[in-house]
Amino acid sequence: MYVKRRQNPRIISLISIMLVVFIIFGVRATQFQVVTADDFSLKNAHLTAISTKIPATRGEIVDRYGRPIATNRDGYSIVFNSAYMKKADYNSSIKTLTELLRAYECEWEDRLPMSTSAPYEFTDESGAKRLKKILKLNDYATPENCYNEMVKRYALEGYVENDRRTIMGVRYTMERADFSVSNPFTFSEDIPAELMLTVAESFSHIRGIEINVVSYRQYADSTLAPHTIGTIGKINADEWETLKDKGYSYNDYVGKSGVEKAFETYLRGVDGKMTYYFDKQGNVVYTEITKQPVQGHTVFLTLDSKLQKVSQDALAENIKKLNSNGQTITGGSVVITNVKTGQVLVSANYPSYDLNNLSDYLGDEVKNNPLFDRALRGVYPPGSAYKPLVAVTGLQENLIDPYDTVFCKEIYDYYEDYQPSCMHYHKTVNVFRAISESCNFYFFDLGRRVGITRLNDYSKKFGLGVKTGIELSESAGVLAGPQYSATIGTPWYDGMTLSAAIGQSDNAFTPLQLAGYTATIANGGTRFKTTLLNEVRTASGNEKVCSSVPEILDQLNIDDAVITAVKKGMQSVAEEGTASAYFKDYPVKIGGKTGTAQVTGRPDNSVLILFAPYEDPEIAVSIVVERGERSLSTGPVAKAIMDEYFFGSVEPEIDNSPNELLK
Repeated sequence: MYVKRRQNPRIISLISIMLVVFIIFGVRATQFQVVTADDFSLKNAHLTAISTKIPATRGEIVDRYGRPIATNRDGYSIVFNSAYMKKADYNSSIKTLTELLRAYECEWEDRLPMSTSAPYEFTDESGAKRLKKILKLNDYATPENCYNEMVKRYALEGYVENDRRTIMGVRYTMERADFSVSNPFTFSEDIPAELMLTVAESFSHIRGIEINVVSYRQYADSTLAPHTIGTIGKINADEWETLKDKGYSYNDYVGKSGVEKAFETYLRGVDGKMTYYFDKQGNVVYTEITKQPVQGHTVFLTLDSKLQKVSQDALAENIKKLNSNGQTITGGSVVITNVKTGQVLVSANYPSYDLNNLSDYLGDEVKNNPLFDRALRGVYPPGSAYKPLVAVTGLQENLIDPYDTVFCKEIYDYYEDYQPSCMHYHKTVNVFRAISESCNFYFFDLGRRVGITRLNDYSKKFGLGVKTGIELSESAGVLAGPQYSATIGTPWYDGMTLSAAIGQSDNAFTPLQLAGYTATIANGGTRFKTTLLNEVRTASGNEKVCSSVPEILDQLNIDDAVITAVKKGMQSVAEEGTASAYFKDYPVKIGGKTGTAQVTGRPDNSVLILFAPYEDPEIAVSIVVERGERSLSTGPVAKAIMDEYFFGSVEPEIDNSPNELLK
């Protein structure tokens, strides 16, 4: 008996999509044909040539080892091509297309600054001014006045009200985009394959409505370092006023934040050019590609994506665990830099967000501001993590030597009107023990002798209270002292230096600054500019465009004996002191300093700085946990980082040969 084989509908759908794609490419290939003998005669005739750009594919972003972070994928867009589209078809085509897109729950371009239904209201003040100017209406014109004017302007009298508003939104956006042969209009982006098939079939008889295959951003892990990677987006109205003179089109994407914005010049690429030849009747008789597009460069970041992932996960898991035990931690950050170059290996934040679902993190109901880059822009009192700097200052200025002692009697009573206390009764301590056991009394006395002016001078030399030079937006931090107090309208008293010397008062620094400061101690007094750029290559990988070269911002010329003494005290912190619970018997020797920083009106922050290996430092780490309360709140995160860095999988250095990106 003959049995008819049942066809798999998924296979049929896939075959259909492939056929349509082949048809699209076939049509475009025909338009982009190589000039034949007949074409030469066309070009020699009296033709009008108008060119439009072929958008370049955006460059990719990879980590220091070539592992992909932000790459590209192909998608479908609906585009209006003025070379073939008749103005008489604008409104009817828009109406039909928008109805179709609604059925698929897809969006289309509508930048009209008015609400989409009556009673109409302006949705953007600057956009409303621009709209009135275009429509040649008075400044006091109402949304209804603008609506009525656009009905006449776009010949919408024959449509019902809802259709009028829909069509005028697209028509206005087309007008703002200078829709013409030179500027095709992208009506809808990244549409699903099923919709692409429907549009290709339904509008095949209407010239000028095209399906283009376009590159879109995709991420190997959309939750990896989103604050650092940043976002891209459509050029907005304000940006358009300046970018249109730099070769951008209204439909272009541009870096909005993070690396995408900082390295826009490298990532953008060079647009190609398509030339249309028109006869005297305005018909297209010939097209050719007169300039091939060039994809943007590949940007190699300094980030180690595996170490970044471990740091992010450890920070998030630790905070969630602490909160489940009754704490009220609101966020935290981890920064890791290369001690010998200033390159940033990790910049992690909690809470964080997903680049693929950015809108989920907007709104008043979202807690603790996950979009805020705490690592680069958050400023925190360093607490006792500041004490190694005070020790360096006192030693370098010959106010103490490593073996000078102070008797800690817990209450520091030098001033009659301000007598702060130490956390413990330490008795006789020198600088090693003072760092190891975090003796406030010792640093009250040393800070008083050093004075706020010298403390701030050394702080700046170590990169605290000044910007690090990183390519992204960062905070400068705050240095406590008379100068800052004057800006906030409060007096400064000598006794306030005691608080500043233990990392309190108004002192507040970014986690990035704390990592840089730690690196400067670890490497013996060289402060490097921090950077996220490792190197840039052409998309093919065949040519290196530029490479990062370590840039020294300050050479402190600290005596070797001073650095050795302070580092010895920091080693004691890890092996015997406040961080010994995690690193007492660790196989790699580590130097560090914990800090519990008081914040008025809420639980203390927890701070930890580390460098390792002790003998020949490679990395500097800073960890801040908001409302962590105890210095050990940072310990599990630090342990996970050290385990991954020293005992995780080993990656090779970047191979300079082409096409060798790791996957």
